Amino acid sequence: MFGDIVLCRFPFTSGVGSKVRPALILFDLNSDAVICRVTSSTAKSPSDVELADWQAAGLLKNSVARLDRLVTAERTIFIKRLGKLTPGDLNTVRAIWNLRMTL
Repeated sequence: MFGDIVLCRFPFTSGVGSKVRPALILFDLNSDAVICRVTSSTAKSPSDVELADWQAAGLLKNSVARLDRLVTAERTIFIKRLGKLTPGDLNTVRAIWNLRMTL
């Protein structure tokens, strides 16, 4: 569901291998989902969203959702649900997504 934070085996862009890391669910496609990488690295691009309420979302560190690091993934790569973004962070993700998609 949109806004859920999951721990998953996030695939490398090369298609070979993966890394266990948190991800944000952007679109629910039934057996699949469009997810983006969540990282504790600092924001680097206009598509990065700093999550103000990262602890409430179940994350262990100050985190950034990288909206330009997308994957359509089978739900089988999800290990567990960590939490959900707060309404404020959900609104920020929507606003940045809509802004970036119109450019």
